Amino acid sequence: MLPENIFLHGEKETVWPASANVVVIRDGDGVSLVDVGCGHEETYLRLKDFLASHGFRVTDVHTVVLTHAHPDHMGAMRFLLEEVRPRVFLHPVEIPLAAEPSRLNHTFGMDIPFRYGIPDIPRERADIIEYFRHLCPMARADATHELAPGEELQLGEFTFQVVETPGHARGLVSLFERVTGILLSSDAVGEVVAWYAPDSGGLTGFLEGLDRLEALPARLLVPSHGGMSRKPGEEITRTRAYLLRREEKILRELTAGPLPFADLMRRIFRNTLIHIFPGPQILQCHLDKLEAEGRVRLHGEEEGWLVELVA
Repeated sequence: MLPENIFLHGEKETVWPASANVVVIRDGDGVSLVDVGCGHEETYLRLKDFLASHGFRVTDVHTVVLTHAHPDHMGAMRFLLEEVRPRVFLHPVEIPLAAEPSRLNHTFGMDIPFRYGIPDIPRERADIIEYFRHLCPMARADATHELAPGEELQLGEFTFQVVETPGHARGLVSLFERVTGILLSSDAVGEVVAWYAPDSGGLTGFLEGLDRLEALPARLLVPSHGGMSRKPGEEITRTRAYLLRREEKILRELTAGPLPFADLMRRIFRNTLIHIFPGPQILQCHLDKLEAEGRVRLHGEEEGWLVELVA
């Protein structure tokens, strides 16, 4: 399905904490990587084995394009940078997050559950980097080049258009190659619909990014999680429908009357494991959108953080 000189190192697992797929692009000077995967040593060794199976060494890597600064996409930089010093491309808003990963606590919205009094643990225990440490370790890395939305990025013989697709990360980018019709969708579209948070672009940003992808004449979707698809349009439509079904569920839960934010979140997300992250963050994104549309109202703390439909 892929043209000569593009290779996909696909991970079998697709659900968090699964490592992201890695795209390898060959040229006369070596190889470029789009993402590098989780920060577990065994994940990195699998990547090295994949490169070796195609006749490459890690020292052949001259360019790394990081679609965003999350651990399943860039954690393995901790090992890669010990062996080689490639060019590193990132969206401008992701650069400080890669340089100082503790800032992800803000973009992941880790303050939101505490605002609404949901968890019964100290705030300092809800550190996203500590959470990553065992599941999918993060790394720090300094970008050498910016990925500007709309620009063209030359990787070997292929020219990719940089498409901004926020929601899961504010600086999340997808890459589209017009000649081959290949769309590297990162976490914007894939087998699993990614979580989203207000400071990562929110639901509105997510939907707008899907609109941008839908407007492209893509013929092959290559996601960060899951297998490739020859029906990119259908995958984009499926992702949008999933997001809007969740919105409809929120509205249905409110038809019987106002609910406190915490109670509404528990009705939408039955699994208690996600009541600190990402359940509250996802609900906040939907309420931000619905409030902007004049369909719901979220009252303040003095009114118990009540959420109600607007008549």
